[in-house]
Amino acid sequence: MARKIDEDKIKRIKEATMKTIVDFGIESTTIAMIAKNADVSGGYLYRTYSGKQELINELFYEKVISLNNELAFLLSLNPTSIQPLLKTFIANRIVYFLNEPIASNFFYQLLHNDNFKLAGDLQQSVVNMMQKIKSIGIKSGEISEKITLFNLYFYILIYPVDYIHFKRKNIFESNVINTNDITSLTSTILNILKN
Repeated sequence: MARKIDEDKIKRIKEATMKTIVDFGIESTTIAMIAKNADVSGGYLYRTYSGKQELINELFYEKVISLNNELAFLLSLNPTSIQPLLKTFIANRIVYFLNEPIASNFFYQLLHNDNFKLAGDLQQSVVNMMQKIKSIGIKSGEISEKITLFNLYFYILIYPVDYIHFKRKNIFESNVINTNDITSLTSTILNILKN
């Protein structure tokens, strides 16, 4: 039973971390705020994590690993074309945004914060995935040989997230994320990667 309680506390801590950061920003969020929002003691939080950075790093790494695993799975479904992978991956980002707005906004903030970078095995895993996608895309004629792994990573992982969050802000007009965005984003990204 104690293990279940700990798992529940860890889940609450992670959810409180995301919500607090979305509400107050990364720099303004403190361990005390997270502990209060998670309904745990600050001491418990410090026994589990050395500090805010370690906690946020864990959430960031979990998300990147999840995205990389998703790409690997989608690639295994159709290892000869990146169009289905890209279309499904974009659709999943939209579903994630609609169903998990706090987690989606949290990840968006981390993508735009210099304190969170890929390193070590995780970085190599992402590089390997981008190399596989590029190789398939070159063979299928969907990706130009001159596209760098950096550009491939940006257009597959970052651009859709940025697009969704930019559209969410409704800067120019009243915008709602919908299935047309999946088609539009897929087509735009494929055109960029081909040229």
